[in-house]
Amino acid sequence: MRDEIIEDAYLACQQICRNASTTFYSSFSTLGYEKRRAVHAVYALCRWVDDIVDGDEEPIVEFTEELLEQTTQRDLFLRELHSNSEPSNPEEVHIQRLMALVAIRNKLQRASLGQINENDEPVFIALQDVFKRYTIRLQDFETIIEGMEDDLFPVMCNTWDELRSYCYKVASAVGLILIEIYGYEDRAARLHAIDLGIQMQLINVLRDVSEDYERGRIYLPKEVLASHNISIHDLTNPNLPQNPSWNSFIREYLEVIRRHQSSAIHLFEYLDSRSRIQPRIMLDAYSKISNEIVRRSGDVFSTPLKLSKRSKFSLWMKINYMKLRAKFSVD
Repeated sequence: MRDEIIEDAYLACQQICRNASTTFYSSFSTLGYEKRRAVHAVYALCRWVDDIVDGDEEPIVEFTEELLEQTTQRDLFLRELHSNSEPSNPEEVHIQRLMALVAIRNKLQRASLGQINENDEPVFIALQDVFKRYTIRLQDFETIIEGMEDDLFPVMCNTWDELRSYCYKVASAVGLILIEIYGYEDRAARLHAIDLGIQMQLINVLRDVSEDYERGRIYLPKEVLASHNISIHDLTNPNLPQNPSWNSFIREYLEVIRRHQSSAIHLFEYLDSRSRIQPRIMLDAYSKISNEIVRRSGDVFSTPLKLSKRSKFSLWMKINYMKLRAKFSVD
């Protein structure tokens, strides 16, 4: 494939990252050129599948009889997996989104085998190059898609283990791809990358409780809520943060986050001075969100939880300081 086609594909992925999240995009700038554009390609794929499932992007799929058959078989499998529950969306929308995920899964397999051509979407052209350069695993991409497929159905996590399983699929699997790009020598790094992904996604889940509830997704473990005398219906009550039972639940939830974070921070020991900056910045950003939850006494309902301008500026300063420090350090 022509070099200019590959370069244009990477630039398209970079633009997706820039438009999606200024914090993520800024943290990627700490990486060297080759690693940075590889991470752009991975993140662009993740952003794409997430937008399809959430309905933020209308999926455009080249229809074939083979793809329809694959989608039908996948749908039957998923319905059985979800105890024959009905999809969250009308049938036509459900099939359209699932078909898009099946098509993406197929193209990822082609990318891993070097079978993508110049007429394919830029993200797959870029990812094919990433597969050639790094020892990333197709299995981890498939795990991410499995997590997105789960979101096509009503979600009800009952236990911490079920919530952790979901976090692994949609976040830890991403981390396992990224550390192959960062580079490491000790496989213990993978365990800490898994915990970093779980920690970050646990914070996402708590931050997005109301939005997820409206989409029929209850990630907060039902049995744990019940142990604090909180029902699923209580999650619609704007006065819930004033309930001592909710405060008790929040304390337990934040303790679980802290346990995963205590492992996640050891990931940096296995990465070189420049590669460790990006995950460290993201850990810091998510810790700020977690601290804001504490400051609000667990109120994740009244106003959206996001980084303040002051926090973003602080992270920007830290990124530049750490980039400068890494430039003159020797591992």
